[in-house]
Amino acid sequence: MDDESIPVYGTPDGLPAADIPPVYGTREPAPSADAPDRPPVIRRRSIQRRLTEAVRRLVGATRDPGRGDELDWSDYPGIRAGDDQSVLDGLRLDDLLDRNDRVLARVRRALEAEFRVHWWANIDTESLEVQDNAWGGASMLQTARSATWRTTSGLTSVEDRDMAARIVGVALTHEGFEDQSLQRLDDEWVLSARHADMPDSVLTLRLGYSEFEVTLDSSGVLATELETEFRDRARRFSRRDA
Repeated sequence: MDDESIPVYGTPDGLPAADIPPVYGTREPAPSADAPDRPPVIRRRSIQRRLTEAVRRLVGATRDPGRGDELDWSDYPGIRAGDDQSVLDGLRLDDLLDRNDRVLARVRRALEAEFRVHWWANIDTESLEVQDNAWGGASMLQTARSATWRTTSGLTSVEDRDMAARIVGVALTHEGFEDQSLQRLDDEWVLSARHADMPDSVLTLRLGYSEFEVTLDSSGVLATELETEFRDRARRFSRRDA
C-alpha cells in the first residue's frame, strides 16, 4: 500500500505525514549556530547612565565650536584609557565562560573527594553585566558572573576548614589563580583568589558551618563577535591622553 494513502490521525486524509505540522503542540525551533548559549545580559545603573548622557549633551551644546575636534571619551570601548591592548590579549567571552566552568568544577570535585559534600547551583545569579567606561559611557565589555554553587553541609572543625582552604588553594594555583588570601571570620572562612591574566577574574569560596559557597566573577570581557568593532573604535583613541 502506498504510504501517502494512509490517513494521518487528526489531519485530512491522503496528505503525506511529512508535510503536516504536528497535531499536538508545535515544532521546536532549530537552534541557531550564531546564537551561543550564554547567561542573560543585564544592564545596571541605567538611570545614572541616562543622567550622564544628558550632561554630556548639555556640555556638547555649550562647547566652543573651535574645539569640535575633541574626542568624546564616553565612546571609548574599553574601561580605562589605553586598556584596549590588554583586552585584546585576553580571553574572549565564550572561552572565558568555558574556563570558569572548568575552574568551578575543579573546586567542587576537590572538596567532594575530601569531605563528601553535595553541591547544587543557583543559576539565577548567572549573568552578563554590561560595564560602563571611566567617562560614564557604555563600554563594549561585560562582567561574567557565574552561578552560585552551594553545598548541603559545611564544616565545624577548624582543622577541616584549614584543610579545605589548602586543598582549594592548590587546585586554584594549577588553574593560574595566584593572588590568594584567606580571611578567618567567626561564622565562616572566606578564600578569595585572583587570576593572573586578563580578564580580571576573582573566585570567592566561603567555608561555613552549614554550607560552602563558591562564585567566580570576571570583568572586562570582550565577545568574539565584537572584536572588529572594538578595534575600530579603540583606534580613534590611540596615542591620545584622557
